[in-house]
Formats: sequence, structure tokens, C-alpha cells
Amino acid sequence: MEEKHVQQTKKQLFWEIFRFLLVGGTATVVDYIVFWLFDGVLFPLVSDAAWWTTVSLILATAFGFCVGLIVNWILSVKFVFRAVRNQEEASSKKSFMLFTVIGLIGLAITEVGILLLVAILPEFPLFGTTDLLGTTWAKWLAKVIMTCVVLVFNYVGRKVFIFKS
Repeated sequence: MEEKHVQQTKKQLFWEIFRFLLVGGTATVVDYIVFWLFDGVLFPLVSDAAWWTTVSLILATAFGFCVGLIVNWILSVKFVFRAVRNQEEASSKKSFMLFTVIGLIGLAITEVGILLLVAILPEFPLFGTTDLLGTTWAKWLAKVIMTCVVLVFNYVGRKVFIFKS
């Protein structure tokens, strides 16, 4: 199929970014729920050993990410990136693999960032407690910070390499 160059207006780009943030927000909520389910509910049932706390944080982050990635891909193809050169190519298996690679790089950045932040952030009480739903405030804060950092990385990477306009 012949590719066509689609020049986006500023208004179209604004709405694309708005939809990206909306879809990303939805995927992030899914990611956080899965993260909490594992880190705050299931993994504490396994062990409270120090080594397990680190391993379970890495696993919970990865599980949340994977489910969020799938939600993000589906919604991105359907709603976010409408003005692309080749819609069929943008929604292909090859594009999903590239989407996943960009996401995995984002996951690596997230994992390293969360581990570093959790190591340096002190445990602190908020609203009279040191945790929210069984997960410490430091972990939640680290997750939020890294979500913001990786959000920019994901948009730029996906826009440049997959959903070209």
C-alpha cells in the first residue's frame, strides 16, 4: 500500500497529545491497580524477607507495566494516532513489537528509577499512615515520578518510530 505524508495541524497535534494523555492515564490506572494487587496484596503473602521485598517490587512493577502496555497499545491504535502515513502498517504486528521494545526500554528506565528512588527516599507518613493500601508512600511516589519521566519517552519514541505523520 502506498504511503502518504500527512501534515498535522497544531490543532490536530494538540488533540493527539490530549488523546495520548487520556489513553496513557487509563493504561496507567490499570498499571497501578495491577502493581498494587501484586505489591500490596499478593506478594506480601509470600514472604516479608528483605530480598523478597526487592524482588516483589521488581515483579509487581513489571506485571503492572505489561498489562498497562497491552491496554495502551489497543487504545493507541484505535484512538490516539489517527494521522499516520500508513494506518495498516502502524497497527501491524511489527509495529506492536516496536511499540513493545519502546515500552520495554521505558520499563527498564522505570525499574532502575523506582529502585533508586525507593532506596534514597525515606519512609514518611502521609495522612497519618506510612502506606496506602499496603504499599509504602515512597514506592507510590517513586512510581509516580517515573511514570512522568517515561511518559515523555514513550510519546516521542512511539510518534517517531511507529505512528509517523
